[in-house]
Amino acid sequence: MPRSLGTRSRCSVESVVLAAVVILVPFPSLAFAQADTVSVQVYEGWRQYSVHCARCHAQDVLDSGVAPWLVMSVKPDGPVPTPEEFMRVIREGKKSGGMPAFAPDYLEDERVEAIWAYVKGRSDGVIHPGRPVRQPD
Repeated sequence: MPRSLGTRSRCSVESVVLAAVVILVPFPSLAFAQADTVSVQVYEGWRQYSVHCARCHAQDVLDSGVAPWLVMSVKPDGPVPTPEEFMRVIREGKKSGGMPAFAPDYLEDERVEAIWAYVKGRSDGVIHPGRPVRQPD
């Protein structure tokens, strides 16, 4: 004769199911998140952003509440709407806002261009939060 779950076990299972529903119903993307496949350049931009930018600007280019939200900054009406302006801010920094300057011998132009491609993709909504998947070479 199979053993039945006791009241305590049944409550634990019900609690887990309830917790999953409470978490996943308001955030369905958590249940079905699928990584975006991106170019080699954009993938490198994600890697470089994660190393050099995320500590102040938040992982996945989300709003950190500390530094400017780059998703909004790189929009056409934002303060950094072009790759050239983005490069200038990276190179010169923003002393009034606490943004350090990154010299080309530390963060090469190619890496800054890759960061731009990643941030712009997040801003345009074509890259979702989370680690992207790199396209094969």
